[in-house]
Amino acid sequence: MKHAEDKAVREAENRAKRRIDKGIDDVYDKAEEEIDGKSTKKKRYSRYKTTENENEIIKNDEKGTKIERKARSKKDFVPGTEVVFTDAFKNDAIGDFPVTWNTNSSGEIVTFNDDATKWLMLVGKGQYTPDGITEIPENSTFEFDLYVDDNYNYYADALSINFVEVKDRRSDFTKWDRFKHGPNGVRLLLHPTSASKGFGRTEVQTYLDNSLIVKNQKDIKEFSKNNNLVHVAVWRQKTRMRVYIDGQKIWDLPRAFGDANYNAIVFGAGDIKDGAHYYLANLRLAVAGKDMRKALLETGKFVTNDILFDVNSADIQSNSYAVLDKIGKILSENPGLKLQIVGHTDSDGSADFNLELSKKRAESIKNYFVTHFNINADRLQTIGKGESEPVSDNKTAEGKQKNRRVEFIKI
Repeated sequence: MKHAEDKAVREAENRAKRRIDKGIDDVYDKAEEEIDGKSTKKKRYSRYKTTENENEIIKNDEKGTKIERKARSKKDFVPGTEVVFTDAFKNDAIGDFPVTWNTNSSGEIVTFNDDATKWLMLVGKGQYTPDGITEIPENSTFEFDLYVDDNYNYYADALSINFVEVKDRRSDFTKWDRFKHGPNGVRLLLHPTSASKGFGRTEVQTYLDNSLIVKNQKDIKEFSKNNNLVHVAVWRQKTRMRVYIDGQKIWDLPRAFGDANYNAIVFGAGDIKDGAHYYLANLRLAVAGKDMRKALLETGKFVTNDILFDVNSADIQSNSYAVLDKIGKILSENPGLKLQIVGHTDSDGSADFNLELSKKRAESIKNYFVTHFNINADRLQTIGKGESEPVSDNKTAEGKQKNRRVEFIKI
């Protein structure tokens, strides 16, 4: 009898221990999920690789046996290589509204903690437009980083991104607010909350000759309160518009753009609640579709405005890595290829300073290939030409942007 009682006690103790161990495991699992969830907010996205995405689908055949199906797709976004506009707010002071933007509201440049990234905080209800965008080419990509405060309210308005036609640049941008629109434009709306827990929502609207052509809305996980720091990319291919968040395609509209002169991008912010705001950083508009490999290997020359440096510095900005990595891959795959790297600047500053700066920037590019792709330094020559060979007028911001370029010449 005593033996049976002892056995029962030991069994009860073992069962209790198993329940405790399971509880501890559950706590650790939950903690890991929370850590993983928080870590996604700290990621920055500026480069994409073409990879296959597989979604498993399980179905039953006639005999009741489960059959595994796989839907295959590709992350097909390719950033443009010829930059026509970029703004990282490098020359704007903290607390100021950027001098090269226009608004009917208010905003200011801010930073977070020790991060040097400058963000444009959209302070109030209104529209915001960069002066430097005067054309949206038929084959182009527009990218920016987007952040929204954790406490953004469900009842606050969505952020709108409008690709529009304006005639009077001083006033027409104000037509694209929450309740009205201009004659021709494509509107993308993003909001971090929806009626479904854990989701955000997005909407598209296309207008042509003052008529609403297409309108649709859906919930998404790619931009939400749990994933509130994202990279947004919009790819225009003539009439088609593709929209990506962190490389995931969320819209693909074959007839978004019509027969109009799309020449401005307007951001719209609505009612702000609970002190939560939208923030924009690292804006970039670039022409897409150039065949870099063909240019280097067959024609022997490739020119790009897509390699960017800090102001008056040879330090390469991180959003230049995409094009550099493509050239580095071409060099790796073609060991007989030798290149001359030619740096050019605009006319700001003295001619002697710009000449020396262009030489240092060409050397920085060479060092990138040597360091990251193990390219033999003897295959790369560098030269700087400063401001001596402009391709556009240095009196305009657009002209200066075109003059700040790098040439890769086959030797």
